[in-house]
Amino acid sequence: MSTAALRRAFARKKQVSRQGLVPGSTRRFCAEMKRRHKITAEGSAQRGPIVLSIAMDKRHRPIEISTFRWSSAESIWADYPVESQVLESHGEPGEYGLDHVLVGLCVGGTGKVRGRYGKFVRRRTSIPGRFSLLGRGFEQKSIAWSGTREMLFVAIGAEQLDRFISHGSDLARLNVDSQHAVSDPHVVSLVRNMWDEIRAGCPTGKLYGETLSLALAAYLFRRYSPEAPPVGRHGLALSPMQVRRVREYIRANLTGDVDLTELANQVNLSPHYFSRLFKQALGDSPHHYVLRERIHEAQKRLTAGRMSISEVALSLGFSDQSHFSQTFRKMTGTTPKRYQSTR
Repeated sequence: MSTAALRRAFARKKQVSRQGLVPGSTRRFCAEMKRRHKITAEGSAQRGPIVLSIAMDKRHRPIEISTFRWSSAESIWADYPVESQVLESHGEPGEYGLDHVLVGLCVGGTGKVRGRYGKFVRRRTSIPGRFSLLGRGFEQKSIAWSGTREMLFVAIGAEQLDRFISHGSDLARLNVDSQHAVSDPHVVSLVRNMWDEIRAGCPTGKLYGETLSLALAAYLFRRYSPEAPPVGRHGLALSPMQVRRVREYIRANLTGDVDLTELANQVNLSPHYFSRLFKQALGDSPHHYVLRERIHEAQKRLTAGRMSISEVALSLGFSDQSHFSQTFRKMTGTTPKRYQSTR
């Protein structure tokens, strides 16, 4: 590809990132999610393009208990639906349920949550950095809350899990014990990283989003699911031949947006098990390993001096020069410009 063609492609890619344009596959995904979750109940006023429901009655109609602010459906994000909604004071909503696991992270405001567990009443304070966890089904505990909070919701449904796991995997049974105002820095970090990536226009690519999504589901299963198996070591491991095959595939596809499913397919594993075995074998997650390989290749191209920094960024699958420069500096301790000038 000529230098002029690279620059034109780079400009088009940058424009898409800034405008948040949604490709056809993601539009189809969003349309399907809206169809399944019925945005609002019949006859009710629509508050915004809500993709996920945070409470439904037994006829699977959304119970309106929040005000929409922002949704990942408005971006190119194609993993677990993520939404920002505002919860205001609300009495007990009666019988309600969900058809997905729901994480609700408080990112603004303060609220008091009261849950009824048989004869007992538990009170919790919801503040930024704490989250609620609701399991699938209609056996939810009765709750009520006061105060106004901005919440960041992540819905983990069966359809999304099917992308990452093989048939019969323990993770396919993901459900959790419902609880409120939970403090767990690992969950908070994963959800905030999703939020940051989506709001930035998903510059890191599909592999990063899939890694975050799989990590969240796997952690919730191990930490909060009543069906999680006892912790123990499995005898599974990638063979040297499998490791070599995956590394060769990564090296041959540094210019594209490699995803977790593509890598797992090279060794006939589900993304869930592949991700775990990959880190066990190479000491790094697939996402970080691919980033390191891209930066290593970028160093070679910058040293050769035949391409500009923006051309190197585009040729190695980065969304723009800014994202490339940030990643390069984080991994090497210097900027691409300074690195190139000293070669």
